Amino acid sequence: GAQSNTSAVALSGPNAMLSRGSFEPPLTMYDLNTLTFNVIPARDPVARFDDPAMLYQGINCTAEASEFASCHDVVRSLCELQYTCGSGNRPVPCECVLDFGYPEPSRNINTTQQTSFVKTCADRCERAGGPEKKCGKWKREADKLDAKEESTRGSKISFVFTEVE
Repeated sequence: GAQSNTSAVALSGPNAMLSRGSFEPPLTMYDLNTLTFNVIPARDPVARFDDPAMLYQGINCTAEASEFASCHDVVRSLCELQYTCGSGNRPVPCECVLDFGYPEPSRNINTTQQTSFVKTCADRCERAGGPEKKCGKWKREADKLDAKEESTRGSKISFVFTEVE
């Protein structure tokens, strides 16, 4: 944005305050401070390179400390933004829950859908022709959840029958 004199937003973008003179044409502090906004995840090696301009927002990164390069993942950053700020009426990416460990979104009160979030994600991944490794992992998670719900449902029914006798 600073080079083209255009307002710009970056997610995990490299900063340029210290290196601004090495660009052609050189960047000014004023342009960097007024035309660029960078969202900087904690421990993101790319966004931590150089000093940030005045307009930036730090966000959390839930990756393990030993996996700091994972903090440069745009989907992980989107998940953090939606988790922190809310998703409004926008859907939460399945990756947020199934790959990055964020809690499942709450159901819309007006929905009659009985399928779990995990099952919906697995089905959508498969229908969309997603990668087998990802879809398979999500399907296994959905199957585990279904088995757990089925065993719970069965024990509730037997408890009710026991109590009626």
